Amino acid sequence: MKVIDNKNKVESSENNNISPVVQHELDFQATRTVFWKSFLFLIIEGVAPFLVLFLLSSPDLKFVHHYEVGVGIGFGLAYIIGVFLLTLLGFILKGHQADQFIYTTILSWTLYGLYLTGYWWTWDNILYRCLVAFGFLLVSAFFGTFLSVWIRNISGVINLKKKAKNNKQEG
Repeated sequence: MKVIDNKNKVESSENNNISPVVQHELDFQATRTVFWKSFLFLIIEGVAPFLVLFLLSSPDLKFVHHYEVGVGIGFGLAYIIGVFLLTLLGFILKGHQADQFIYTTILSWTLYGLYLTGYWWTWDNILYRCLVAFGFLLVSAFFGTFLSVWIRNISGVINLKKKAKNNKQEG
């Protein structure tokens, strides 16, 4: 059985009395970020940069400078890349697990959809804006899941190489 400590790290111990289904569930839960920690990182990595983008360049607000559509697309893509890099930094520093890539990817692309539609539609057409944002959500769910699995696999390969290197040095 695997025991999960407060830092969401896995310590191994054997217990043959647990069914394989329960063991699989414990192994799966060990790869997930704790909810409140995940929520905090989601706000830091996804919502805060969006608020900065929205408050500084949104076409929906009257008190900010209005940019052309191409510049808005560039700002939005810079936001998406920034969110990815912040999430990658949090993962490298072991602030959260790889599952956070799913959440930040979905959130950032959905918010980007709402931001981008502000160049064409006002808040009067909120239904259309939400439908476009929902389309961004659907596409980003697949991409975020792929990204999360890819990052988790790369991390596993790096950890295996580190263990093999340490075993060679010891033996």
